[in-house]
Parts: sequence; C-alpha cells; structure tokens
Amino acid sequence: MQAPRTEQATAGGPGGRSVPVRAMASVALGLVGVTWVLIMFGASVRAHGAGLACPDWPLCFGEVIPPIDFGVAYEFGHRVLAGLVSLAFGVLFFWILRHRRALPARAAWLGGVALVVLVVQIVLGGLTVLELLAQWTVTSHLIAGNLFCVVLFIIALTLRESAAPVTRSPVSMAQRLGVGLFAVLLPFQFALGGLVSSNNAGLVCPSWPTCAGAAWFPTFEGLVGLHLMHRVVAYGLLAAAVLPVIASGGRGRVGRGSVLLLALVLAQVALGIANVMMRLPVEVTVLHTGGAAALVLVTAWLNYEAALAPRPGRVTAPGLSTAEMA
Repeated sequence: MQAPRTEQATAGGPGGRSVPVRAMASVALGLVGVTWVLIMFGASVRAHGAGLACPDWPLCFGEVIPPIDFGVAYEFGHRVLAGLVSLAFGVLFFWILRHRRALPARAAWLGGVALVVLVVQIVLGGLTVLELLAQWTVTSHLIAGNLFCVVLFIIALTLRESAAPVTRSPVSMAQRLGVGLFAVLLPFQFALGGLVSSNNAGLVCPSWPTCAGAAWFPTFEGLVGLHLMHRVVAYGLLAAAVLPVIASGGRGRVGRGSVLLLALVLAQVALGIANVMMRLPVEVTVLHTGGAAALVLVTAWLNYEAALAPRPGRVTAPGLSTAEMA
C-alpha cells in the first residue's frame, strides 16, 4: 500500500518532472499556522489600542520603516507579518499553478479564490486605518482574514489528500447535518463578535449568566442587544456541537473531530465568560480570538471529511471517490 502513496506524493508533472505534492501540502499547512498567528496578532493590536498607531496606509507616518515605539511596534509588526504571509502565499500559488496538471483541479481554483480573498483583506486592512477603525471595516477585516485562513487550509487538505489518500468510514446524515449546522451558525457568530469588539460592547453586560441584575435578556435593542445576541448564538453553537458527537459516539474521523469541536466550543464559552468577569484582559481577548479561528479551521476540516466520506453501508478505498465506487 505504501508504493502508491509514494507515487502520488511525487506525482509526475509536465515533461516527466516529479511534483513534490507532500512538500507543497506541508508548506500550505505551515502557512495556515502562520496566518492563524497573524489573526491573533491582529487581536492583540486591537486589544492594546494600537490599531491607529500608524495613522496612514500603506506607509506609517509617511515612512517605509517608521520610528518605533510600543504602539507602532504592534501595528507595524502586524503589517510586516501580513506582508510576509502575502509573499509566501504568492510563492505557493505560483508553485500550484506551475504543477496544476499533476494536482487535483480544485487546488488551482481554490488558490484563485484565496488570492481574491487576500486582495480584499489587504484593501480592508487599509480601509480599517483610513476609516479610523470603523465598525464595518474592523468586522469585515476579521471575517476576511479567517476566510483566507480557511481557504488555505482546504488547499492544504486537498494537496495532502492527493499525496496520501485515506480510507474513510461512513458518515451518517445526522453527523453531516450536525457539522453543517455548525458551519452555518459560525459565520453569524464571527460577525457578531467583530461588531461587539468594534463597538466596545464587550462589557455592556457586566455579569454572567445574567446581563444586569437578575435579568438574563433585559433587551435586544442597541449595544446590549448586540452583546446578548452574541451570547445566544454561542449557546446555539454549543447545542449544535453536541449533535454530531451524539450521532457518532465519538467514533471515526468525523466523530473524533466532533469531540474536538465540542471541546473547543466549551473552551470558547469559558473564555467568553472570563472576558466579562475579568473585564476584558488582553490575554483572554487574544486567546478568545485565536480559539474562534481554531473553531473555524476544525469546522472546515469536519465538513471536508463529511463531504468525502461515504454514506452508511459504503466505504471508499484510498484514492477512490464514492462516485467511482458506484
């Protein structure tokens, strides 16, 4: 069984040249990790109040390399890391395009999608500064950054699958619905979280589980309503995360992944509560953002696995699709 995997890990490209697919997958996965760090770095910039430490864009105080103080170090460092991620992705995308004939077709078009999202993210980063941290730019910047990370992750999964196909156990409809429902709810929670942060509404409800005094949900209007909707969707996500665990019993790739997803949701809820009870400490705020980004990646992986897994009663062999089994 090992020989076919070796062939696919170095698939033949144009002119008989070998294509190091496994190495490409590792580079893509490494870039996902750096992008995840970049998302947390951005949260740290926001939590330290350094979002406008460089008041112009793309330069900083009109200079390529500005005088450095605490705030500028955060904001300018974030820009430098973002630039390095952009350059690294450009190299990866060129590598994929160069060997696209030896790779799954979706690798190239996913790379194109990632490129478009990256361009949008760069523009949003500039607008976030030029629009003085407007709520819509901050929220859109957060969503686009995580979307770029997700598309990169799917590219990495696609390349890894090409290098080393796996046998998947059947996944029931209940499991598919569970992870699918979670994937539908999560973008709403991200948007709400971005709006809560950009509107400085993290402490408009200064207690938990109540909002103020004895009332859990005193109103759904204004900033209090925005904060409470963030809590409500979080409870919905917790319930949605339980469904695939119950359906799978924690067995199989999707089942074990569902257990991980539930653990991450519980950790996120705990961090959200800590944010309120401890009055938004920087460390907890950054961890909350990083945990949310990790949830996005695990959700993407679970839905990727569920999409490729056969229905109950059918098992796919490595490298063989369900359609081909039929």
